[in-house]
Amino acid sequence: MVSSPNEPLLAMARDKSGASNATSLALRIATVALSVASTVMMASASASTAGSPAPAPASNVSYSDYSSLRYSLAANVVSAALQALAVYLTMTKVRGSSGEHEAKAAKSLAQLVDTAAQVLLYSSSAMSFAVDDFGSCGQRLNGVCKLAGEFCRQVHVSGAISIAAAVALSVSVYIEDVPISVSLDGDGCKSAAGCESGCHCHH
Repeated sequence: MVSSPNEPLLAMARDKSGASNATSLALRIATVALSVASTVMMASASASTAGSPAPAPASNVSYSDYSSLRYSLAANVVSAALQALAVYLTMTKVRGSSGEHEAKAAKSLAQLVDTAAQVLLYSSSAMSFAVDDFGSCGQRLNGVCKLAGEFCRQVHVSGAISIAAAVALSVSVYIEDVPISVSLDGDGCKSAAGCESGCHCHH
């Protein structure tokens, strides 16, 4: 049996695709871990305002005093759950154990999950960094970062971790798309008429 001159190129493309899938999966797992870390940091955000010169109805400030920060925490929780689902879908796709229709459905669902997770992570970080501008309402404190700097530091760290999670997810999605273009180039070269005798393939 005569081997095609394109087989080394196709084998190289398969190797690159496997490495890309592994890297993408690792980044997705990192996204889950970072989302959980951001959630923990936000949940622990609390500081005392005792001794503050400004009048305040409470001597302690917490993330739970702010609906925006409660949303930020919930968004990270949902994002972690969505990316855990995406990890499962990615592993299923890599194993290739499902049929063509199931694979297409999994891919479409993964894209929807990725979009939702990115929106949640970026909006969560935006809410975290907006803590400096929060006004006073009920138990909220006007200029809370001047009264409870440690509280704001924890909230800012949570927001930074959310951004890191969003970036990791974006890179993961980009890496997943790389082997697709490589595969298309290889298939187009292989299917061209007379490729074995004079077709100029991409090297």
